[in-house]
Amino acid sequence: MRKLFTLGFVFIGLSLMGQVDDDIHYYTDSDVNKSRFNLALNLNPYYTDMRLINSDASNSLFNTYSEEFKATGSFKLDYGLDLFYEIGPSFHLGIGIVRAHGGYTWQDVVLDTLNPSFLADNEVDITMFSIPIKVNFTTRISDVFSLEVVPMVEMNFLDQYNGKISYNGNPNAPADSTFNLNKDLTKLNWSVGIALGGTYWVSSEFGIFARGSVRYLLNDIVDPDGYSWPRETLLNFGLNTGVRIRF
Repeated sequence: MRKLFTLGFVFIGLSLMGQVDDDIHYYTDSDVNKSRFNLALNLNPYYTDMRLINSDASNSLFNTYSEEFKATGSFKLDYGLDLFYEIGPSFHLGIGIVRAHGGYTWQDVVLDTLNPSFLADNEVDITMFSIPIKVNFTTRISDVFSLEVVPMVEMNFLDQYNGKISYNGNPNAPADSTFNLNKDLTKLNWSVGIALGGTYWVSSEFGIFARGSVRYLLNDIVDPDGYSWPRETLLNFGLNTGVRIRF
């Protein structure tokens, strides 16, 4: 009987030794929830102003549009979203879509060459859809805060250029009027920009960011080949604010 028990234990031991060992994997927090994507919802208050490319208004129908006549900018609000992919902990690449605006006023310019004493203001309002391509260089300085440098290149598709001519109540001047150059806009306009700031992380998946930002439109707003107009472009200063969500 004792021999039977001994043989039974030997058989069980040999059976266990013949089984293939499975690899043991230990899950950490980084394995459980490690998404490389995050979505940024943007709300960007800007002061937007006009610049003349090469200070050039010589080909314009309105030759008094020159560097001697400074435009006054205005405050606008852009909004949009970006999708970022975290290539590394300090290097994120993103693409987005933005509804962007521009606005300024030419003050006291001569629009009636036959009556140079009739000074008018030309108030301009511009809208466009922009597709920014961004690189986010980020440095985590604490558990809840990261510093960020975000250079960007944007493709801009302008769709509206509306102007309002006002003679400021001059009784002898023509009536105030409006116009648009929507059909004469540069179809694809490039811009460059940079934003500096940081993100406060409320949790590992949700953050609030604020960055100072500057953006410059590289090309003429109005197509110089299709219309005689000053070589206007836009320069924006302001904030890039919003929330970031990891998913």
